[in-house]
Amino acid sequence: MEKKTVQKVNVLCISLDTKITTLMTDTRNLPNELVEKALELGLEIAGPQIWVYDGADGNPNTPIELTIALPIAQTVGEPGKFRFAGFPEMNCISEIHQGPWAKLGDTYHKLMPAIMQKGLACTGISREVYHVCDFENQENCITEIQIEVR
Repeated sequence: MEKKTVQKVNVLCISLDTKITTLMTDTRNLPNELVEKALELGLEIAGPQIWVYDGADGNPNTPIELTIALPIAQTVGEPGKFRFAGFPEMNCISEIHQGPWAKLGDTYHKLMPAIMQKGLACTGISREVYHVCDFENQENCITEIQIEVR
């Protein structure tokens, strides 16, 4: 676990209302479409895909706002159903999760008590940065969890 400041970044993104229980159904092919749109616009991809969760409280049935984002070097062209945005600088507790996404909850459950022990307050915003995505063998996946704190 590391406390750090994540620098601001420009992104191509899309936001939707969902729940953890319906996340995969609700997002469908949006992550791939996002990459396709960036390539179509000739944008330089500046980092791994980021998923931002606003309002997640640990209950898989709580409605949340999910933003699926791709860091980009420039914001040019017509993004269609997507939009350009700037993610602000963020102070967070960060932890690397190695392995299947189905076990991300285990890492979150370890982080929350540690955050409270440090006397920090969560803002309700968390990010997952997908550094390595291996759909055939998820044991190889590397996901950075960033929980915004103040």
